[in-house]
Parts: sequence; structure tokens; C-alpha cells
Amino acid sequence: MFCALLILSAIFFLLAFAVGLPMISIRPQKFALSFTCGSLLFLCSFAILRGPEAHFRGMLESDRLPFTAFYVGSMVATLYFTFNWHGASAYIVVLLCSAAQLLALLWYLVTFLPGGAAGMQMLTAAIYTLLRPVMVQCAKCYGKLLAKVVGWATGV
Repeated sequence: MFCALLILSAIFFLLAFAVGLPMISIRPQKFALSFTCGSLLFLCSFAILRGPEAHFRGMLESDRLPFTAFYVGSMVATLYFTFNWHGASAYIVVLLCSAAQLLALLWYLVTFLPGGAAGMQMLTAAIYTLLRPVMVQCAKCYGKLLAKVVGWATGV
């Protein structure tokens, strides 16, 4: 169950960044909704891993209560403003709530993962080492494409 929820969470995060992020200037609600669903599933996956009662009891401990209020509040606010507000003001508020939610999710990873900040640093270093060659090749490809577009646009 933990793996299934974690995979669903990853799918929603992927949708948020692959579909929602390019559309964020037009419809920030697409990003906000996918990201919030990913956050909820991520939270539930760790609740299954530790046991729902133990996990939620841990979230309500006095030292983690401000975090819990911030995390849950940012998710509720994101959903509320996504569904109930429209126009330019909604755009800004949804983006701010999504940013708060992203910060809360990072805070969640640092405080709840075994090893805390050290574990997170080791995990990001490993991911960076794995993805660095891909990022370098993508940057080279993007540079070549940009040079062709600039050459085409300037007639050189």
C-alpha cells in the first residue's frame, strides 16, 4: 500500500510539473490541483508506512504542530482558492499557496525522513550524481537548438 500511494503521489507530482508548470501562467489551478493531490498521497503513504495512528499522533506532537498546521493549512488554502476564486487575484493567491505548500513538503521531508537533513543531503547528492550526465546533454542539445533558432531568426 505504501508503494502504491508513493507511486500515485509521484504520478501527480509528475503531472503537476510536466503539464501544470508549463500552463502555470495561463491556469495555475492545473498545477495547484495536481500538486496538492500529490502532497496528500505522499502524506498518506508515510502514514501507511508508520501506521496511520502513530503517524498522525507524531504530526500532532507539540514540536511538530506548527509544521502540521502550516502543511495542512497550505493544502486546504490551495484547494480553496483554486475552486472558489477567479481572475488575476486568484492567480497570485494560488501561486503563493502552492509555493507555501512546496516549502512545507520540503520541510516535511527533512523532518520526517530518517536521518533528517543529513539523509536529505545524501539523497539529493545521489540524485544529482545520477541525473548530472542527462542534464549536461540536455543543456548541450538546448544550446544547439537555441543557436539554430537565433541563426534562423537573424538570417545568418
